[in-house]
Amino acid sequence: MPKQHRILAIANSKGGVGKSTLATNLAVEAALAGLDVLLVDTDPQSSSAVFAATRDEGRPAFGLVQMNQPILHRELPKLCEPYDLVVIDTGARETRTFRSALMAADSVLVPVTPSAYDIWASEDVFAVIDELSATRDFTTRVVLNQVVPRTKVAVEAMEALEEITEEQGAKLLDTRIHSRVAWKMASGEGLSVTEYRPRSPAAAELRALWAELDLA
Repeated sequence: MPKQHRILAIANSKGGVGKSTLATNLAVEAALAGLDVLLVDTDPQSSSAVFAATRDEGRPAFGLVQMNQPILHRELPKLCEPYDLVVIDTGARETRTFRSALMAADSVLVPVTPSAYDIWASEDVFAVIDELSATRDFTTRVVLNQVVPRTKVAVEAMEALEEITEEQGAKLLDTRIHSRVAWKMASGEGLSVTEYRPRSPAAAELRALWAELDLA
């Protein structure tokens, strides 16, 4: 009997918001939880694929597929049959492939950085989700990413996002991902932050995000 799988797209048409970092870290976290995971890299920069290639053998493994074509919504049902969870790392532009990735998903995580420009830009992905929701039943969640602690801009960004997500019918997660060196250092070694520094604040944030997403 085919597995009951969940498909999560990490999506924002704005670049530099940490989509690949979150996608790879969540894929590892799912593998650590004992799930069979498929990571789908649709980004032409192939950051998730590079991360996977950098991982040492013996680490918790996940499947990887690279697909930068607008056929994901048609091909993914066949590809994901052996898996419990599929994580899609989308590209940084609103393209046909970007839309195909969202059409394949049943839930979307939108990472947004605490910048007025990035928050405004995030409205583009909400517009696409709203358009596609006529035929797809999405669960849309938003996470504030790359936050600099105890800054006025972070507080203002949270307030602005609360207003936007309420208008869009999305859920703003309680978890905040802070700007920490551990995220970059871990990714460079093909590790999640929970593998790189299990007791670090970054690892605690990843575990909190995983728990709040409730993907197990």
